[in-house]
Amino acid sequence: MIYKTHISLNMLLLQAILRISNIPIQEILTPWGLGISVGTLVGTFIPDIDAPKSEISKRILPAKTLLNMLIPLLSFILSFSLFTFLDLKSTLNTIAQKSIFFLLIFIGVLLILNLIFNSLLKPLFEHRGLLHSLTGLTFLNILLSIFYINNLKNLPLNLSYFYNGFYTGINIGYLGHIIGDSFTYQGIRPFYPVKWKISLRIFRTNSLQEKVLFYTLSLANLILLLQNILQ
Repeated sequence: MIYKTHISLNMLLLQAILRISNIPIQEILTPWGLGISVGTLVGTFIPDIDAPKSEISKRILPAKTLLNMLIPLLSFILSFSLFTFLDLKSTLNTIAQKSIFFLLIFIGVLLILNLIFNSLLKPLFEHRGLLHSLTGLTFLNILLSIFYINNLKNLPLNLSYFYNGFYTGINIGYLGHIIGDSFTYQGIRPFYPVKWKISLRIFRTNSLQEKVLFYTLSLANLILLLQNILQ
């Protein structure tokens, strides 16, 4: 499924969830609403960061570059969470001491994750592999939860609301992407590395049938948006 269809499907899914949950459309303008909107868009693109021909690879960064950035990003998230936890129990007082302490933690985590990734995980990042599965979504949720739990007390209230929405949106976008790709002939492996595949074989990627689906979803988005605004 191409990126436009993924976005249209996930925006419709987001609107439907808000409507079923009786959340007014005006909530989109709150920190939580902005968070869930941004999170849905980000979650829509995450499964395709390993695809050399995906829209995110062509327009933003190549898939290889994005994967190379993945380890430093994960290292920073884990290091910051670990630093926040250890700093509460440390006797470090100056900014210089805390900066050096954080840098040492970051370097250690970066080396460990780099070793694990290159020796064990790199083969998992084939397209329609780990990132197109519930397994990948589970790992992502664990990382986001670790970051949130360890830093909850340090976040301003509005940022906390934004993060709650973002967390929810990531899951909506990611799940919507997986569901969308299950309609294609290539399908997905939801419990990767288990080889069992779901492929509904409704259309091929970027085919005429998918283009019809895109316009249908876009029209449904517009109708539902108008209904939510006018209700």
